Amino acid sequence: MRELKKDLWPHKITVMVVEDPDENLIEPWLSEQFGRWKNRWNVVYRHDRTDFYFKSSTDATLFALKWT
Repeated sequence: MRELKKDLWPHKITVMVVEDPDENLIEPWLSEQFGRWKNRWNVVYRHDRTDFYFKSSTDATLFALKWT
């Protein structure tokens, strides 16, 4: 099971995989809000869930309020 280094990506939000059309909107929203992938956020895909990692607790909180 892949986990990102906690010292680089201390905040993790998990989104369960469901057949939801909004799921395809998460990454464009992240890019719009926080910039390019791997700058302020990162992602690990799993068969039953997707883990989103953030460097900032503020970014993680905003993401959790919007998508969970």
